[in-house]
Amino acid sequence: MNRVKVVLFLLALGAGACARRADQGAVIEQSDAKAPRQLSPAGFSASAAIPSATAAPTVAPGPRVTSSLKLIRTASLQVEVASFRAALEEASRAATAFDGYVSDRQSSEDAAGRVSGQITLRVPSARFDGAMSALKKLGRVRSEGVQTQDVSRAYADLETRLKVKRETATRLREILTRQTGKVSEVLEVERAIARVVEEIEQAEGERLYFDNLVSLSTITLALHEPNSIVTPGAFDPILKALRHSLLTMSQSIAALIELGAGLLPWLVAAYLAFRVVRWRRRPKA
Repeated sequence: MNRVKVVLFLLALGAGACARRADQGAVIEQSDAKAPRQLSPAGFSASAAIPSATAAPTVAPGPRVTSSLKLIRTASLQVEVASFRAALEEASRAATAFDGYVSDRQSSEDAAGRVSGQITLRVPSARFDGAMSALKKLGRVRSEGVQTQDVSRAYADLETRLKVKRETATRLREILTRQTGKVSEVLEVERAIARVVEEIEQAEGERLYFDNLVSLSTITLALHEPNSIVTPGAFDPILKALRHSLLTMSQSIAALIELGAGLLPWLVAAYLAFRVVRWRRRPKA
């Protein structure tokens, strides 16, 4: 009886284990059925989930490119105006309106009373185009020219030289503070420092000159009233030659007169001396 009970107990354990395995298989099949099937690149089903797309990498924005050009802009403008003085005042007001100034001014008047001349204006480079547009409105533009000079390389070389010279001056001062040798050696270091400092001051002056030319543009404005500029004619060379000949002749006559005026006292003195000698040599009665 005991053996029969043991056999029945073992059979019951085996049946329970089989039932648990069947339940686990059913659960796994249900979970596989709910999950979407994915295919590997070869077309076979993959047991693990493979992402369908790769996220695009984010690109960080690069630094903004700033212009480091050093440009010197100059312009020449010739304008025919109805009134020179009125146009001159208007040009001066335009220079002030564009944060500039008039640096030079000259004028002349012909025989008919017509006035012409030119002025030089300095305006900020950022307002160069606006100033040119305003000056063109003064009258009829006869000629125009704009020149741009790039001094970026020269400016960069100057900055490099300045940096090197400042570093040299710093090292020389450090040597001077540690110098414990002869007085002659100390004086030599001091002379070297003075020489480098002088070169630094000269380079800084050049840089200041460049900065002024770059920051302020130059506009040379020529103004003239109608017909105030005389066009040379075909006979002008002949008239010029005649005027030159008359001038040469008058200069020669003036030189002769000056020579005669200088010799006249000596001629009078010589004549008087001749008369005295002749009178003394005259035989007495």
